[in-house]
Amino acid sequence: MPIVGGLDIHRKQVTFDYLDTGTGQVQRGQVCPADREHLRAWLTRFHGRGDVGFALEACTGWRYVAEELTAAGITPHLAEPADTAFARGRKRHAKTDKTDSRHLLAEGRLPECWIPPGRILECRALLELYNDLRRERTSWGRGGSPPPARRSGSPGWTSPSTPLTVRARPGACPGRDRRCCAGRSMRPARPTPAPLPRTTPTTPR
Repeated sequence: MPIVGGLDIHRKQVTFDYLDTGTGQVQRGQVCPADREHLRAWLTRFHGRGDVGFALEACTGWRYVAEELTAAGITPHLAEPADTAFARGRKRHAKTDKTDSRHLLAEGRLPECWIPPGRILECRALLELYNDLRRERTSWGRGGSPPPARRSGSPGWTSPSTPLTVRARPGACPGRDRRCCAGRSMRPARPTPAPLPRTTPTTPR
């Protein structure tokens, strides 16, 4: 491919290292801050260039980078982190992930991962959200208190003394019947039973 490169994703920037095989020129730098808008603006330099590929490791943030690469007409190559580290061998210098990925991609030795379609990615994100909501609800049942925005007095929620019961507002939950947004059925709040009258035991004569 005429242009082959590697990307290293960080929280504040995305560093790049790519080689133009036609001219032999190597470009290195960073896209800062690391967000969609700045990455999309940087990718405009490859507009109209055919057969461009970038390698990036399957770490936090890979999805939006792969989506922007695909939207710009660039082929993303998602590398498996553990297999890539084994294929690269012992590193002599730090901060060379992007360069090593570029070399592995150019040599055809990059251990790639399958990039699911967008529909599968959306379903995966939804399931992860459901799992987070379930864990949060479970923590309430173990004695934890709800977040400050959901404490006693906020509409639609019971007091922390009864964390297992959720009173959903009418129309607040998009689910049908009595299913909450976490995909788990919830029982309606039970009324507090009245205390039984106390009786005085009598001694038989």
